[in-house]
Amino acid sequence: MLYPFELEVEATLRSDLHVAGVGRTVALIDRCIERDAQGRALIPATSFKGRTRAHYERLLRALGDDLNNCKPPNPATMCNDPANLCPVCQLFGSPMQQGRIEFTDLVPDTTPDTNTEPTTRIGVGINRKLNTVAEGRLFFYEAAPAQLNRFRGQIRGWATETEIALLLGALKLITHFGGQKARGLGRAEVKPTALHIRKNGAWAAVDPAQMLTHLQEVRR
Repeated sequence: MLYPFELEVEATLRSDLHVAGVGRTVALIDRCIERDAQGRALIPATSFKGRTRAHYERLLRALGDDLNNCKPPNPATMCNDPANLCPVCQLFGSPMQQGRIEFTDLVPDTTPDTNTEPTTRIGVGINRKLNTVAEGRLFFYEAAPAQLNRFRGQIRGWATETEIALLLGALKLITHFGGQKARGLGRAEVKPTALHIRKNGAWAAVDPAQMLTHLQEVRR
């Protein structure tokens, strides 16, 4: 049975963060970070959803589901029949149909004295064939400071209790956001802080740890 739910999420940075901003330009900076209206770094809903979906798929495959041979993110290799969507596309959506859940941006939980100014770093492109520095590939990019620490957001929509449990499991598997992973950026730990499910017309708080027991039932 499908239930309306709201899941509050907290992401804690373990290193500086680089999530590329779309449409932003800064003098002498080749790769800017994504920012909110207050100029603070954020983790956009698309990135939050993408990381969660990737690990949700990983869990289902580990449980033996072939997902109808669905292979995102390329639309050409994803489910294209609305009547025969894999479990992931049913929940997260596909090019053919909107999903049952939505994600908000992860925004920083800051105080007035929190340092929100990004640092500027230098990157060097690598020639993969020669394993040497690529000529003309020096670039500058922004990185949000790890002092921003906690980011908060929400997942909400309609799902079964098993799907909610799988979502919680997928969140626990997230270890990073954004780019420049090889340079140590974007390391993070994600955890639920509150879960509410509506049953019989009433909202009730549910212990996320208790919901994870549904994964044990799925494994059986």
